[in-house]
Order: sequence, then C-alpha cells, then structure tokens
Amino acid sequence: MNRLLLLFPVTHLCLNACVVTDPDGSATQLPASVPSYGQPLTAETGAGSVIIREGEHTLCSFRTAASNIEETRWYREQEQIVVKSRGSHGPATVELFESRTGRKLGSVMAYELADGGPDWASGMAE
Repeated sequence: MNRLLLLFPVTHLCLNACVVTDPDGSATQLPASVPSYGQPLTAETGAGSVIIREGEHTLCSFRTAASNIEETRWYREQEQIVVKSRGSHGPATVELFESRTGRKLGSVMAYELADGGPDWASGMAE
C-alpha cells in the first residue's frame, strides 16, 4: 500500500504535459504551465505543420488546414500567430493560433477577406 502512495506523485508529474489531437486534426502540446525563457519566438514550418520555439525550447506544434504553408505572421506581440495555407489546388485558409499552446482561435477562407474580415487576417486576402 505504501509503495502505491509513493508512485502517485511520480505518475501525476508524468501526466502534467500531453499532446491532444483536436477534432479538426490539429495536435496541440498542453503543458501544465508554459515557462518563459526570455527569448523571441520562432516558427518552423513543415508540410501542414508549424513548430513554435523559444530559443532552443519547443513550446508547441500544430497542424494547419492545408499542407502548403504560404505565409506566417506574428500577431499581438508574438502571443498569436497567423498562418496561411492551401492544398495543391484550391483556395487558401487563414488561421489564428495561440503561440504558446497551438490552440486554434479562428479560421477564415482567404477569398472571403477581399470584402474585409478580422484584423488578424488583414493583408492575406486573395
């Protein structure tokens, strides 16, 4: 019985950080608390994915709506990031994500921005 009680804190610590796959297919790293390392954030793009780092520390990674990432832009002092992506054919999608967690905050089709749209998506119209 005493051994089981000793394992509980270790198990609890191991479960504090995890990767969650949202219904839209994006994967988000959800740490118990995201420490700040005092360095600027960088975004590394891949085929349909973005990795956010602070210095050498990876904060999160997430999937975008489409595989070809055309443009990324920081928003609100690097607290958020805007990503424009599209498939091999068809329209582009512009998405807003939290920089430290990868949580998706908004999404709009790029062709809808010709008539205006949210401030965070300005300049990404088609």
